[in-house]
Parts: sequence; structure tokens; C-alpha cells
Amino acid sequence: MDYLFLSSLSYTDLLLIIVSYDIVCQWAINLWKRMKTYQPHLHLDTTDRKFVFLVPKFHLPAHVSRCQTAFSFNFTPHVGQTDGEAPERGWADINPVASSTREMGPGSRRDTLDDHFGDWNWKKIVAFGT
Repeated sequence: MDYLFLSSLSYTDLLLIIVSYDIVCQWAINLWKRMKTYQPHLHLDTTDRKFVFLVPKFHLPAHVSRCQTAFSFNFTPHVGQTDGEAPERGWADINPVASSTREMGPGSRRDTLDDHFGDWNWKKIVAFGT
């Protein structure tokens, strides 16, 4: 997760970064210490940026009350009525594809997943227009 996070943000100029992750309350604790163990191009400038770590609304009730307050979308400015769960919704539809792509090579697997996610996005756009 660290590598994915750091590499995703290493070339961005965003000044406010809101991170939504099921266990962010634990994961973010030593994130900046762990970042120092990665290659320098993955070190994020944390002085000029603001990072806000939040737990998605569906997962928040399973956390202790301290987390429910500190990591709540409901008490955070600049997020509107975001629930933080949107990235996971697409995976529910894509899970059945796993058995079909399991034995594919990397290129075929990426192409197949890209096609399925493209279809998912198309369905969202069409439904949004109606």
C-alpha cells in the first residue's frame, strides 16, 4: 500500500490530498517514517501539502469511537457528502472476472480488465444521463 500511495502521488502538484482507506487510522501512523525507506523519487513533500486521512463511511462504525471522530468524512471540511467508498464499488462487479483472468498473461489480463472497467464506466455514464 505504501508503494502504491507514494508512487501515485510522486509526480503531482496537489496541495490538498484526501486519502480514504479502510484502515487509514493504523496505516497512516508511521507512513512518513516508512516513506524514508523508499527511493528518493518516492519521497513526498509534506511541508507544502496537506494530507487528510479518512475512513470510508461504511467501514467507520467498525472502528473504535476515537477513530469514528478523528477519521470521519462527516466532520471534515472540503469533502461534501463524500462517503469514501466509490473506489470499491467497481470491484464488486469485476470480481467474477478473476476466474477468467487468473491464467492469462499480464498483457491479456490488463486488456481484459481494462475492457471490463471501461464497460462499467460506460454503464455509469449512460445511467447518469437518464
